[in-house]
Amino acid sequence: MLSSRFLTFSASLLFASCTLAADLPSFSDILDKTANLSTFKNVLENSYPDLLARLEKQPSSSPITVLAPNNDAFAKTIYYPVVGPAFDHNDVVAIQNILNYHIVPGSIGSDDLKPTFQYFPTWLNNATMSNVTAGQRIGGVMQNTKEMIWVSGQSSRSPAVETDIKFAGGIIHIISSLVTPPTHFPDTAELFSTAAEPFQLTSFLGAAYYSPNKSVTAVAALLNSTSDLTIFAPNNAALNTINNAISNIAKDPTALSTLLKYHIVSSPLGPWYSTNFTDGNSTTLTTLAGESLTISFSSNSLFVNSARILTQDLLIANGVMHVIDAVLDPQEADNKPQPTRATALPLYSADGKPSVSAAPFTTWMPWVIVTEVPQAAASSVAGYGFGTQAATTGYGGVSATSTNSKGGAGGRGGGSGSGEAMIIGMAMWVARMLL
Repeated sequence: MLSSRFLTFSASLLFASCTLAADLPSFSDILDKTANLSTFKNVLENSYPDLLARLEKQPSSSPITVLAPNNDAFAKTIYYPVVGPAFDHNDVVAIQNILNYHIVPGSIGSDDLKPTFQYFPTWLNNATMSNVTAGQRIGGVMQNTKEMIWVSGQSSRSPAVETDIKFAGGIIHIISSLVTPPTHFPDTAELFSTAAEPFQLTSFLGAAYYSPNKSVTAVAALLNSTSDLTIFAPNNAALNTINNAISNIAKDPTALSTLLKYHIVSSPLGPWYSTNFTDGNSTTLTTLAGESLTISFSSNSLFVNSARILTQDLLIANGVMHVIDAVLDPQEADNKPQPTRATALPLYSADGKPSVSAAPFTTWMPWVIVTEVPQAAASSVAGYGFGTQAATTGYGGVSATSTNSKGGAGGRGGGSGSGEAMIIGMAMWVARMLL
């Protein structure tokens, strides 16, 4: 008797659910009656009818959340560093992937978002643009001002201008900027490096590409191909502080590779976002070096071992990157965080002085080209940058001051007192700065 009543009750719920879904407009109905979605409608109808049909037929039992770009969002595509070229060249496959990144499984309304970020999988699972289990992630947050924000690749922010539009297959939020599929580690680090020099990631990026001989493969090969990565990247100030120590480590490329791998985690559970660490409990992760890291939360900050996480959740194509204020040492893994300190104490010998010219490994960055320029004076101008300053940075950031030496101490031809310039191919960077 009880079983019969339960079945009757379940059937009633199912019927009510189906009736409710049937009373809701279809996805196409929403597009038809929403004037500021006309461009989105035209793109789907004219170029991606299969995707439109899938959205139209999405069952109410498996609802989705659609982040629908309005007309203004599409009008701004030329300004997007990732999305813009795809639309400019009418790259059908890339645009399909971009559109898929706007679709989130599950019905996520305003009431479901929190004042802290949550990271949701999306329909973007194309291997060329995403190497994250269950689909590339996107971040959603409901700010204290009750404004819904979606954060995507290269720290792009897409505010919602209209929320919680229900349709038969789920819910729609209209956004004023397209969401940007995350790029690979080098491009993401390069964009972050438009910050002030001490807070850039150019040293860590260069170290990842450091490969003075063929006996050791650069760590970048792992960073660019391994799935579900979590990277804890020390900023330039952290590497500058231990300049000589890191230069000595780099004399053994295997030792440097092992040290860098200690900053990288690949987990079958997927990438580790900040939301995985804020429950008040410590989390232990195993790195690619085979050693463990401990993530803890104290005084409103996240720490990895004793290093503070300064910037959280930089989404990359194959995972996530967190910026930290110290180089991690597996031999000092038991060191506890010191939340009252502005910056973590260095675990290696603190013998470096923050200096643009001394940023370690910067001549190994993948977009750096070293060229000859006329020597205007007997002594070179130390520095790396975007003009004609001489690059005096060797593999460990050791400057060469001799006016006749080539390559500097441990340099790759990039540390020269003869006035060799390190010119960075930064067309994309310039474009971003003009926006």
